[in-house]
Amino acid sequence: MKVFISNKVEATVMLGSKLAKTLVKKDVVCLFGSLGAGKTVLTQGICKGLKVRDFVNSPSFKIVNEYRGKFPIYHIDLYRLNSTGEISDLGLDEYIYGNGIAIIEWAEKLGKKNLPKKRFEIYIKISARGGSAFSGTNENEREIKWQRYP
Repeated sequence: MKVFISNKVEATVMLGSKLAKTLVKKDVVCLFGSLGAGKTVLTQGICKGLKVRDFVNSPSFKIVNEYRGKFPIYHIDLYRLNSTGEISDLGLDEYIYGNGIAIIEWAEKLGKKNLPKKRFEIYIKISARGGSAFSGTNENEREIKWQRYP
């Protein structure tokens, strides 16, 4: 598993842009991390690297945002969904297994057995070293780990 430490939003966007260069049509990017960890910021970087010109924001209320860049990009946010049944009722397979790149925030809500076998997993964690200006540590520090399966 590869690891990157980001100390600012711009570094997370830059990492996303670099990771985008490794993506090909039909890739599925599964993002894991707590609320506010930086999943959407990383997605903005991935979209930047894939030549998306639209404003990229979280599709929490719409569930899916579609963007056009080097490939069609389907930005899926499962935050508001509560069960795998609710998710399967939405018919997201056409996005996840479509002809573009699917980026799924809160991918853990799919359930481990429902994750695509071929996927790119990215875990974003607010660093344990994160603190405050008073403690001398960086509250914006994120640990980003990624790995391809298989």
